Amino acid sequence: MVLPEVLRAAAPVVSSAKTGANTGAQKTAPVRRPVAKPDHKQPRAALSRFVHRTANPPRSLWRSLVLPAIIVAAGVLVAGAAQADKRAALIIGNSSYQNVVKLDNPFNDASAIAEMFRKANFDSVELKLDLGVIEFKRALRDFYNTTRDADVAVVYYAGHGIEVGGVNYMVPVDAKLRSDYDAEDEAVALERIFRSIEATRRLRLVILDACRDNPFARTMQRQIASRAVTHGLAKVEPMGTDTLVAYAAKAGSTAEDGAGRNSPFTQALVNNLTTPGLDIRIALGRVRDEVLKRTNNRQEPFVYGSLGGATVSLVPEPERKPVASAADARGDYELAERVGTVSAWDSFLAVHGTGFYAELAKQQRSKLAAGAAKPEASVVAALDRSTPPSRLPEEAMSPDRLAWDKLQDSTDPAAIRAFIKKYPTSPLAVVAQTRLEIIERAIADRKREEADRARFEREAARQRQEEEKRAKAAVEAEKKAAAEAEARAQREAARQREDEERRAKLSAAEREKADREAARRRDEEEKRAKAAAEADAKAAEAEKKAAAEAEAKAQREAALRIEQERARAKPLDGAEVVRSAQIELRRLGCYEGDDNGVLNDATRRALQAYRLSTGHGRGDIGVTAALVEDLQQQRPIKNCLAALEPAKPKRDAETERPAREKKPEVATRREKPEPKREARPAPPKREASRAQATAARPAPARGGGGAVMHGIGF
Repeated sequence: MVLPEVLRAAAPVVSSAKTGANTGAQKTAPVRRPVAKPDHKQPRAALSRFVHRTANPPRSLWRSLVLPAIIVAAGVLVAGAAQADKRAALIIGNSSYQNVVKLDNPFNDASAIAEMFRKANFDSVELKLDLGVIEFKRALRDFYNTTRDADVAVVYYAGHGIEVGGVNYMVPVDAKLRSDYDAEDEAVALERIFRSIEATRRLRLVILDACRDNPFARTMQRQIASRAVTHGLAKVEPMGTDTLVAYAAKAGSTAEDGAGRNSPFTQALVNNLTTPGLDIRIALGRVRDEVLKRTNNRQEPFVYGSLGGATVSLVPEPERKPVASAADARGDYELAERVGTVSAWDSFLAVHGTGFYAELAKQQRSKLAAGAAKPEASVVAALDRSTPPSRLPEEAMSPDRLAWDKLQDSTDPAAIRAFIKKYPTSPLAVVAQTRLEIIERAIADRKREEADRARFEREAARQRQEEEKRAKAAVEAEKKAAAEAEARAQREAARQREDEERRAKLSAAEREKADREAARRRDEEEKRAKAAAEADAKAAEAEKKAAAEAEAKAQREAALRIEQERARAKPLDGAEVVRSAQIELRRLGCYEGDDNGVLNDATRRALQAYRLSTGHGRGDIGVTAALVEDLQQQRPIKNCLAALEPAKPKRDAETERPAREKKPEVATRREKPEPKREARPAPPKREASRAQATAARPAPARGGGGAVMHGIGF
């Protein structure tokens, strides 16, 4: 209802002006009346009284007073209606992480939130995707410049977030975070986001969809033992007033990405956050309820901070047009009728489109549009230079009228004051005084605006300087941090090179030691192989020699067996039997004397030793062929002679064996073959006598009749 208000304010002036114009048309000269003292407190009433008193008001009155009043009033009302809160939003979505697994939803979530704010007609909506640490900080610095004169500021972040030592960090896509100390350089602290919106006047809102299961927390090394690194975000208490921080999940817990295009938290924000006229606290409460329902109570969003008692909404409630009553319609109709222009009726019909008075207004407008309007019937026609109203001849006009016609378009206060001073009693002095006041107010307003503009420019310059200082300090800090990080990286690289060189030296020393050990082992293996080869050669030679000796022995044994067989086939005489017994007793180890065929003491002792060794006890024993055959069946008896006289030193039978009968032992690495039982061959020189004894001895009878023994008694 902007134009009806203007019409209501301008109606007295228009009505008075029309009356004065009709009166002045019937007179040829103005009626001079005493000029009343202007009422500065009520200029409109004074102007109305002046117009009623003036017989022929000048045409400049319409341009200088009526039209400016209408335009100024309309401008003030329109400006007041157009004034609204400035709202700005910064949306950041980090999905394509370079050093950990990429995220799918932050890109979609950030795009959906940005579209939501655009549909809500935010004055500034900035969407930033996949920001590195430098771009992240630059975006916050630019957003600070945007929100310095804003009423509402919102920062939304979707991506990885991490808490290190009680401080919450947003993780850029190029972060490595090998240790907890790197978070200060490679990540963006939540406090930095708060600083970017601290100049906002009415509402500061930070929304963090960053409570995901963070892979950096599992791989990050702890440089400070007391500094904890967790997967979720820590709770926060905003230091500024009128500030809210919304987490996708409670402090210390993680949020779900969801199976759809957007996370449950983002979908709930899109559904509730920008409801027109809805308080932000109620909207976030609805977001919480919806997320709990979508996740089966596994995820609960949480809000930190506080606001005042007034309703604060991101989107204002649409203005409701008041329903005009019949009395309002009648009053507006009368005002439009008093103005009597097509635009006045258009303004009336714009507000009152239906009803009784609307039909009357349409008829009045049709009449004005169809007929030729008189110049004095319309304020607009009176102001149109292309169709000026009829004027009186200059000679019929008074001097004050002529002077005022020259000043009617002037904006010089001095000239208007001079006119008032020259013509103080002229009716036009009131008009001049009113115009002077308007001009002075305009000048004062202009000066005030200029002063305000200068003050604003100074403040803006100061803020720019401070911002430049902060930006310069931030750049210096970033450079310093980058230099420190570079120096730290160089130190780390130098340390790694030293470690690698040390490890290389150790590895070379170990390889050299291993080579020496391998060479030593090869030498030992070669020596062992050579010794084994030599031993094998010696063993082979010994085996060969032993084989030759064994073969010779076998030949001798065969010859001996043949001789024995021949001896058995011949009858034995007494001496030959004794000699055969002596030979066998010597073989058994019981006889140490000569094989002379004489039954002497040595032979008897040998027989007693044999008897005791075989368990028969002492007693006489005859030397017979059966005894000789029995002796041939026995194995050598160990310590046979020791059975006779235990106190007598034991004599080795081998020492008394002729040297010619001793056989060399074969030294070999292999196991010695077990000596075979063999009959000792008779000396060659006694072969004839032994053969005779064998021939003389009859062969023993074998079979069922029993053996016939022939012996020699002594």
